[in-house]
This record gives sequence, structure tokens and C-alpha cells, in this order.
Amino acid sequence: MDIKEYIKNGFEAYYARYNQVTEEGFCRWMRPDVPDVMKVADVDEEWSRWKLVPSIVSHDDVAALEEEFGLKFPEWYKAFISTYHHFFDVIPEQGIDEPFDYIKDMYNPLLCKLGYLPFSWDTEYGKLRCIDLQESPDEEKCGIYEIDHEILFEMDEENTERNELKESLIFLYPNFKTYFDHTFLERS
Repeated sequence: MDIKEYIKNGFEAYYARYNQVTEEGFCRWMRPDVPDVMKVADVDEEWSRWKLVPSIVSHDDVAALEEEFGLKFPEWYKAFISTYHHFFDVIPEQGIDEPFDYIKDMYNPLLCKLGYLPFSWDTEYGKLRCIDLQESPDEEKCGIYEIDHEILFEMDEENTERNELKESLIFLYPNFKTYFDHTFLERS
């Protein structure tokens, strides 16, 4: 399976599913400050509809981010962050100018030190989602978990052990592909 093509098709399907404009002129893919290359149409002086734009993120860019996080990213995640520039609301947005800014906001030293890659923030409930990299390189076994940010931020970065952290994690999906399918391909 070509992972990058799978991610591309999933992003496109998700974008198409919610790309309707209401009678009032609203669309889920509207926001202020859309770069010109990502604009579909201006709605007013401030708001524009955006479109997916093929990513200019390089292998070297991803390698630098891996080094910054101190982790080796799974192939599914590498494809996930290097396929399209977007402003999706269910994952960190990746605009053209600084595509990793919101991803870097996910960084948590304790999670990374203990082998978890934080990749998404549930803003509604304040939970951080992460990939358990302990089983790498077998991505089929790298589960997806979430942790309440308040519990995480109360943990001692220097003294918390992996098993103590794991007790506070909530299992969500067996791997990243399953997470991706549920989030982007299944209709809610």
C-alpha cells in the first residue's frame, strides 16, 4: 500500500465531505488569513474558504522535526504531515508558511522521553493524543492513546516512569491507520 496516496485520498474525501456552502454563505472550510495560494474564494474582507494544497514539506524537514522531538516517526505519521497543507479542525493545521508550528505545539518532553509521539490536541476536552512508539518499527502495534492535559502537566518530568504514565493514558485505536480511517474516512 502506498501510504502517502492513502493519506492523500483520505484528506481529499474528508475535505469534500464538509465542503458545502450553506444558504447563509458559511462553509466549514472558512477562516481568516488564508494565504492566497490556498484560497478558493474570499467570503468577505476577512474570511476566505481554503483548499488543500500539495505539501512542500521535505524529507529533511521531517527529519529535523524528528530530531527536535527526539523520536523516530512512524511512516504513517511522516506521510500524514507531509502530504497536504490544510487548516483542518480535527488535527493541527499545516499552513504553507510554517507547516510545523501547530505540530510543535503538541511537543511534550515527558511524552517524548517515554516513547510517545504527541500528534493532536482535542481542544474540546483538553486531551492530548499520542502514538505509542514502543513497538516501532511495527506500526501495526503502535497504539493511539489520549491523556488529559491536566493529568499530564501534573506529572514530574524527571521522575515519572513509563508504567506510571501508561496508567493515565486512555487507549483509543490499535494503530495510526485505524485512527486515520475513523477520523477521515468514516462518516460520523
